[in-house]
Amino acid sequence: MTKCNDHRFFFDWSCHICKEEYKSLKGTNEVHIENQNKTNIEKDIKLKSYKEFNEERAKKLFEEIFLQYLKKGHMSEEESIKRSKIIIRRQCEIRGIKPWSWI
Repeated sequence: MTKCNDHRFFFDWSCHICKEEYKSLKGTNEVHIENQNKTNIEKDIKLKSYKEFNEERAKKLFEEIFLQYLKKGHMSEEESIKRSKIIIRRQCEIRGIKPWSWI
C-alpha cells in the first residue's frame, strides 16, 4: 500500500499518491470525489435559496437598519450609516451581487 508523506491527515485529490492510497483503502479502482461535488452543490443551493435582493429592497433594508441603530441612542448618525452600509455590502456578498454605488 502506498502512503503519501506530504498529506498524512487528509487526502489531497490533486495528489496522485493520495488517490492511490484512497483506492487501496477502499478496495476499489474508482476514486469518488463526491464530497467535493456535494459541497459545491450545497453552496449553489444556498445561493439560490435567498430572496431576490434588488436595489429598491436594499435601500428599504438600509433605512430600517439605520433607524434601528438610531433608536438605540448610543451611536452617532455617521456610525449608524457606516454600520448599515456594512450590512448591505455583506448581503450583496452573500448573494454574489456587485454592491451599488451608494453603498
